[in-house]
Amino acid sequence: MIMRTVGILVAMILSFVGQIKAQIPVAPDTRQAMVDSIISPWQPWTKVAVNGKLKMAGLPLSPNVKIFMECDSSILISLRAPFVGEVGRAEITDSTLLVVNKMKKIYVEEPIREALSAYPGGLSDIQNIILGRISLPGLGLLSHEVEEEVELYQALDGSMSLVVEEAAAIPGFNYGYVIDNEFSPVTLLVLPERNPDVVVRLDYEYFDKGYDLSLSYKSDTKNFQATLQLDNPVWDGNPFDRIKLNSKYRKVDLKDFMKSF
Repeated sequence: MIMRTVGILVAMILSFVGQIKAQIPVAPDTRQAMVDSIISPWQPWTKVAVNGKLKMAGLPLSPNVKIFMECDSSILISLRAPFVGEVGRAEITDSTLLVVNKMKKIYVEEPIREALSAYPGGLSDIQNIILGRISLPGLGLLSHEVEEEVELYQALDGSMSLVVEEAAAIPGFNYGYVIDNEFSPVTLLVLPERNPDVVVRLDYEYFDKGYDLSLSYKSDTKNFQATLQLDNPVWDGNPFDRIKLNSKYRKVDLKDFMKSF
C-alpha cells in the first residue's frame, strides 16, 4: 500500500511541478476535520442546470453549452453555435453514452463502460466532477462514511493530495486529487495502468460567477484538450427534451465520430 501511494504521489508531483511541494500524511483526527471542510459546501440535490461555453481546438466557434442533470439518473448536454442553432447533443445514463453531431447527421452510441475506458467511474462520478465535487469511483461522493478509505497528504502551503487506499481502489487505475488551501479540488489525475502512456487530467479554476473545467487526455498517439467555462449551478433548473433520432442520422463508431470535428 505504501509503495502504491508513493507511486501515485510521485506521478502527481511530476505532473504538477511548482504546484505541489513536499507533503506529509495527515493524522486521522485532522483528516476528519479536513474532510468536513471539503464537503460542507455541498448541498443535496435532485436536479440541476448548468450553462456555459465550450472551447476546443478545431472548433471554429465556441458553442454555448446547456447541461441538465438528474441525480444518479442522467446527464443531458446541448451545444448551440451562434447564428446556427443547436449543433450537437449528448445523453449519458448509467449504461449508455449517446452523442449526436447534428450538422453532419451522425451519432455514436456506446456502453458507458467502453466510453469511459480511461476513467474507472460511472454516471454519478461524472455528475460530481461536473459540479466540482470529489468523487471516488467505487466509493461515491467523498463523505465521512468513506473518509477512512482515503489518504490525505498536506503541503506546507496548506494544499493537499487525496488518494484512495489500495484496498478500496478500483483495480487497474491510479487516481487522485489535488485540493487547494481553501478545500476546493483543483486537479484530478487518472493514470490507467494498462496504458502507461495515458494521462487524463482535469483542472478546475474558480471565479465569482462560475468555474472552468479543463480536460486533457495525453498519450503517445493522442493529445486532446477542451475547456468548459461554466456558470454557477442552478439547483432545480429547467430540463430540456431527450435526444430524438430519425432515419436521417447515421450511426458511426467513436473514432469516426471524433474525426467529424
